[in-house]
Amino acid sequence: MKVEILMATYNGEKYLREQIDSILKQTFKDWKLIIRDDGSKDKTIEILNEYEKKDKRIKVLQDNKGNLGVAKNFEELLKNSSGEYVMFSDQDDYWMKNKIEKYIKVLEKLDKENLKNPLLIHSNSYVCDKNLNILKKEFINFKIAKENNGNSYFFCYIVQGATLLVNRRMVELALPFLKSVKLHDRYFHLLSEFFGKRIFIDESLTKYRQHGGNEIGAKGSIVNKILKKRYFDKNDRELIIEISKKYDKILKKSNLKDIEKYIEVTDRSKNRIKRFLLSKYFEMKLLKRLFLLIKG
Repeated sequence: MKVEILMATYNGEKYLREQIDSILKQTFKDWKLIIRDDGSKDKTIEILNEYEKKDKRIKVLQDNKGNLGVAKNFEELLKNSSGEYVMFSDQDDYWMKNKIEKYIKVLEKLDKENLKNPLLIHSNSYVCDKNLNILKKEFINFKIAKENNGNSYFFCYIVQGATLLVNRRMVELALPFLKSVKLHDRYFHLLSEFFGKRIFIDESLTKYRQHGGNEIGAKGSIVNKILKKRYFDKNDRELIIEISKKYDKILKKSNLKDIEKYIEVTDRSKNRIKRFLLSKYFEMKLLKRLFLLIKG
């Protein structure tokens, strides 16, 4: 069972070696690492070329498409992948040596029906400082991330990109990326909830490094989290509307109803009290519903 690992890089010289070395140390050896750089100005390319020469399982894509941004970079990587199972890697984290092996064990327990339908597997992570000292033992709360958690996924961001594994059917469903995709992990999360199966491994198998250059972090002040939450909601709304238009023929009636309610609740031109009352439709705590009311 071969696994392809996709890594998008950009000015990652500081931590890149540690990430690649952690992949080389995996107990599961049948993998291929495909990397695309997004126009780095530092020594990232030199480091990548060095590793490509050292190990035949590592391939660095060469193209003239320039800087595409994180989501589009991963889309290009997916277009150049062919494996039945695809994992995603950041450039600055650290994988526990049994990470891939743990995912393979989950896959081996699934029946053929689950394997032929869109599938997403993700796991927990340690939250670490820039030197990989553990700050928190888990990135995601199990109660929120467990499977079959109703329709709460509309307002829960529980899939971390650096822990993703998807099967080929999921890749085929996702490509080409919709215009509103800003975060590939959120896109795959929504597709798994609408059309496939999502499995959460409640074990920290990645050391997620917190530092100034992170795209999205797990720490920060309450104010920062609120600002980021507003950003996510705006993009989420655009993405969910686009998904409903592209996949309207294959979405279940229950999904279409959920999407309709979601669009109403997130319409900021509507009365806040009405939106708050409508939010009861979604399986989320009162505090989160109040948050929707307060932030508008």
